[in-house]
Amino acid sequence: MRLTVNGWYTNMRFSAAHFIPSHIKCSRLHGHDYGIIVNVEGEMIDGMLIDFIELKNAIRSVINEMDHKLLVPAKANVAKYDEEKDEYEIVYSNKRMIIPGEFVYLVDVNNTTSEELSAYVAKRVGEKLRLKKNIRKLEISVEEGPGQGVFSEAMPP
Repeated sequence: MRLTVNGWYTNMRFSAAHFIPSHIKCSRLHGHDYGIIVNVEGEMIDGMLIDFIELKNAIRSVINEMDHKLLVPAKANVAKYDEEKDEYEIVYSNKRMIIPGEFVYLVDVNNTTSEELSAYVAKRVGEKLRLKKNIRKLEISVEEGPGQGVFSEAMPP
């Protein structure tokens, strides 16, 4: 059985700014309204694959952390945190920004592309659903606008 939820219609969306240091155009600070599409495959238990509310809550708990933040790729080593000032200094490609700490969300990725964001969200949601033994496949797409996204797969451990 396969279940699909489209976040553009079910309010699994978030807005965030980002930059891609190695890309000429996308190295400029810019933002997107992101939507999440999720596919779940598995076996039904008592006539249900997974409760829609439980699934959407798991996804929202991950994306709400990123909502209205600057997504900074933690693995790119472009940001240094000053605890005393509670701010990040972000430096790359002759660019320098100072951003208040509360505005930043460090993402455990090399680049904040849709490809890497979808893998990150899929992994985090997969961890939240790990006790669901009947789920054999979880796919999550992070779309930068309706119809423009990337699916990544996570297997609940």
